[in-house]
Amino acid sequence: MTYFLLALNDNFSIFARMCLVKKILPFIVAIGVFSSCRKSFETDWDVDLASPIARSNLNIKNFFSDTLFQTDQYGILHLQFSKPIASFKLDTLVKIPDTVIVQSFPLPVNFSVTPNQVLPGFPQTTDIDFKINNNVELRKAIINSGLVKMVYTNTFTQPLVFDLVLPSALRYGFPFTIHEIVSPGSVATVRYYDVSGYDINMTGISGNKTNTLKQTVTISIASNALPDVTQTGQLVQANISYTKLIPYYVEGYFGQQAIAIPYDSVALNISNSLQASNFKINSAAINFKIVNEFGVDVNAQLSKIKSVNTSSNTSVTLNASGLSNLNINKAGKTNQLSNPVFPSVQTVSVNTSNSNLKPFLENLPDYLTYSGNILINPLGNVSGSNDFAFLNTGITIYADVDMPLEIQADYFKLITTTPIDLSNVKQLDNINYGNIIIQATNGFPFDAVLQGYLLNDQKQVIDSLFMVPGNVLNRGIVNSNNEVIQDVYTKILIPFTTEKLQNLKQCKSVKFVSKFVLPPQPPDIKIYDRYNLKVILSVDVNYKAKKK
Repeated sequence: MTYFLLALNDNFSIFARMCLVKKILPFIVAIGVFSSCRKSFETDWDVDLASPIARSNLNIKNFFSDTLFQTDQYGILHLQFSKPIASFKLDTLVKIPDTVIVQSFPLPVNFSVTPNQVLPGFPQTTDIDFKINNNVELRKAIINSGLVKMVYTNTFTQPLVFDLVLPSALRYGFPFTIHEIVSPGSVATVRYYDVSGYDINMTGISGNKTNTLKQTVTISIASNALPDVTQTGQLVQANISYTKLIPYYVEGYFGQQAIAIPYDSVALNISNSLQASNFKINSAAINFKIVNEFGVDVNAQLSKIKSVNTSSNTSVTLNASGLSNLNINKAGKTNQLSNPVFPSVQTVSVNTSNSNLKPFLENLPDYLTYSGNILINPLGNVSGSNDFAFLNTGITIYADVDMPLEIQADYFKLITTTPIDLSNVKQLDNINYGNIIIQATNGFPFDAVLQGYLLNDQKQVIDSLFMVPGNVLNRGIVNSNNEVIQDVYTKILIPFTTEKLQNLKQCKSVKFVSKFVLPPQPPDIKIYDRYNLKVILSVDVNYKAKKK
C-alpha cells in the first residue's frame, strides 16, 4: 500500500492549536470558575459535560497559503509563485566616485586692492574630471542627492569673496552657485552645499568630453575690506570635494561591463511544509523572466541552478540549454516621472519537455542555488552614447513556477510543532474521564490518518493523542478517475485517561502529523479546488466539581 502523508501546519492544526490549547483549556477553566462561584457542601459531585468547541472547513490551500494557488478552467489547483533570484540596481551599473580637487589661487604680488574689486586673472574656468570605473562615459546626470564640501583658507590680510559657478549644472534653469566671504587667517573655513536636483551636462568646456564638469571660480575683494597691498605668497586655497553623489538619472555609454551574478540562493520553503517519498508530478513549468529597466542591451547567462532539499539532503541540477545565452533588448522611456521606463522583458520557458524539470521540482526544494553573468552592451556602443538608467530601476531575474496538482507518491507528510504548557492548569486534575470527539466529512480522494505526539522539555515523545488504528478519516467515494463524487463521514474519539492527563501536564509541545493514504499503485491524482475536509470538534468529559 502506498501513502500520501500530510502533517498539520498552523492552519490545519485545528486538532491541537485551536482545540486543545485555545478551546479545550478555556472550556476546562470555565468549568472551574463556574463551580467556584457556588457555596461549598460537604461532598463533591461529578458532572457530565459535552460541547462542540470548534468547526473548520479545510481546503488544500490551508496547508500552505491561498496566495500560492490558482485554479485552472477545469477546477484543478496549481501551485504557483514567483521569486526574484537576482537583481541589480543603478549603483551596480554606474557609480560616481567621490572626487576631491585642491585648488590654490595665488594673489598678484604688490597689488593694491580696493573693496568689490575682482582680482586679475579671474574668472578662471576649468574642467573637473570624474574617474568613473568600468569605462563608463557619462554625458549627462541628474543628481538625486549629494554634497559639495568646501574647505577655504585665506592668507591675505583682508576678507575675500569666493564665487564658484557650475554653468552646466542647472536647477529650474539656474546654475549651481557658491558665494562665500572667506575671512583672513590660517584657520580653515568648512562649508557644505547641497547639489540635489541639479541637471548636469558632463561634456566639459569643449562639449566633446565625458565624465567632466565645467567649473568657474571668481575671487574678489569683500565690500568691507580695507585698502591694502598684496604680498608674496598670499593666496586663497579651496579644497573642493564632490561627495556622496547619487544620480537619479544618467546618460552616456556604460561600457562593456561584465557583472557577475554571485553564487547565491533563494528560499522556496516547499519541504519545510511538505515532505514526500517518490513524489511525482504530471507536468510543470518555470518561466525564467529577465526584466531589463536599463537603457542598454544585455546578454545574460544563468548556470548552476540547483534545487536543494535539506530534509533529504539531496540536490538536483537543472539542465536547460535555453538559459546559457539570453539576449535582452534595452528598455525605453515613458517620459512619465512616476514611471519613467517601460522595461524590456525576455522570458525563457523551462518545462518537462525541454529540461529535467520533473526531477528538479520533484526534489521538493527548500531553496534554489544559482550563479551567472550579465554582460552590458555585448555589441559595444551601438546606442551612440545614449545608454540611460534611472534610480531604483535595474535588471531583475524572476523564476515563475507553475505546478498543477496532478501528482502521485509513496507518501507525503507535513509536520508542525506547537508549544503548550498545561503544568499549572489545576482543572486537569478534576477531570475523571472523557473524550475529545472529531467528526469529519472527508471530500478528498484519500484517507487521512491523524496523529499528534506529546513532547516533554527534552523534545522526547511521552505520549500520543490518537489511538491506532482508530485515527483514520475515510476518503471520499471516488469514480474510475479517482475523482471524489461523494464525501464520507467519520467519527474519532481521543480518550482522556488518567495517564494521558498526567502526560498533558508534562507536555511542553505537541508535534502534529497527518497521513493521506493513496490507493495501491497510485495513478495521477488531481487535486480540485472543490475538495474539502469538514471538521467538528467536541469535548465530552466527566468532571469533579466542588459544591459551594
